[in-house]
Amino acid sequence: MCMFKELLKVLSESLAIEKYASRNGLLQRIDPRVKLIGLTCVIIFAVLMRNCLQFVILLLFLTLLAVASRIPLRTFFSRQAMVMIFSAIIIIPLPFITPGTPVFVMPFGYWRIGVTVEGFFRAAVFGMRIWVCVAALSLLTLSTRFAVLLHGMQRLRLPSLFVSLTALTYRYIFLFTDEAYRMGLAREARMVKKERVFRLRTWRTISSMIGTLFIRAYERGERVYQTMIARGFTGQFHLLTHLKMGLKDYGFAIGLLGITVLVFFAPLLFPVTMFGGWF
Repeated sequence: MCMFKELLKVLSESLAIEKYASRNGLLQRIDPRVKLIGLTCVIIFAVLMRNCLQFVILLLFLTLLAVASRIPLRTFFSRQAMVMIFSAIIIIPLPFITPGTPVFVMPFGYWRIGVTVEGFFRAAVFGMRIWVCVAALSLLTLSTRFAVLLHGMQRLRLPSLFVSLTALTYRYIFLFTDEAYRMGLAREARMVKKERVFRLRTWRTISSMIGTLFIRAYERGERVYQTMIARGFTGQFHLLTHLKMGLKDYGFAIGLLGITVLVFFAPLLFPVTMFGGWF
């Protein structure tokens, strides 16, 4: 239970991002529509890229943007690490299941398990691609207040249902993380001694808490929905400030897209050597 409580505490702290969006940094002064479109283009180009050096250059560029936006690098990379840990489940088997030139072969009964060069580079490219995409999304959320980001989505004419679901999901993450954290504290306060993590009884207790949390989420969602309908909610979110693009926004958009396109076509324009060529 102590491990479960600490995990919820780390998750709750990692979601507190509004304080960085209020700082006087580079990205904080850019229109949210420009950041949304520009960083989405970075993600699209990253998905189409096929070599490690391109991903490294993009990561360095995004890191420089984080520094210019006064975002602590520890926070910037910790948010990426949480996603990369789960991505490792997909990345780790790739060197073993991809056919190609074997690096080493290890006998395992009647089978032979080996790591191939093609599988290693495939795993590296896949992992770097995920890293760049997560870094771009982290930069967007850390430098933009969520209400302003929703307003930018509305101004870009995204479907109102998508904007509403995004807003409610974001709000409920904080609510139910705190609810689960308090349930863990209440459970621990009733215990005479700490339970072992790898006992079946501990996992039964955690699964029961998760089921209770889902029931509470459903009931609260119904109450909130009925309340919103009773108060005349139409699916639109309004802010007192109005978005207006200036020269700095257009300049940032041109610079961001220009650097991304240059990195994308760099293997054709500058054929350099890295690990035997542009990979």
